[in-house]
Amino acid sequence: MEALFIRFKVDRYDAVSIYYYSPFIKKLIYQFKGCYDYELCDVFLHEFYSYLKLIYFNRVVIPIPSYKNDDELRGFNHVMEIFKRMGLTILDILEKTEKHKQAISTVDERHKVYKYLAIREPIDLSKKNVLIVDDVYTTGSTMKSAINLVEKLNPKSIKVLVVAKTKPKHSAK
Repeated sequence: MEALFIRFKVDRYDAVSIYYYSPFIKKLIYQFKGCYDYELCDVFLHEFYSYLKLIYFNRVVIPIPSYKNDDELRGFNHVMEIFKRMGLTILDILEKTEKHKQAISTVDERHKVYKYLAIREPIDLSKKNVLIVDDVYTTGSTMKSAINLVEKLNPKSIKVLVVAKTKPKHSAK
């Protein structure tokens, strides 16, 4: 696992990914999330918790949600479990209203993820700096949909942190 702390933008917001979504990271995330291997929870960010808490000390964390039934079956929400160890306040205010598995969706279907995300608990974020977190960033559709929802709650600022993101595809010249 090679931590790279990749900086990028999601629309106009600053974002950081700890890793690229390599085959190894993909396998670990699948084992944690898909095989319910809770013991892997700390593997992704363990050595960086203090550093991340220092960088994002003034932020509240809003995790990208899983479908409720998936969390119940798994026994935990994988995104919340990874990031709660940073010791920051977590606001579980978003929900996935239908089962929509990104991994098996086409690019066009992924861009329609906004249909499946909603604000579960509207709260005033006008005095809050927000950190939206997720495990994997691929097309950016889920994160952009979450940002659009969170923006409606008027946060002071928004930043994004993900465990892994896909490598950019280089266009042939």
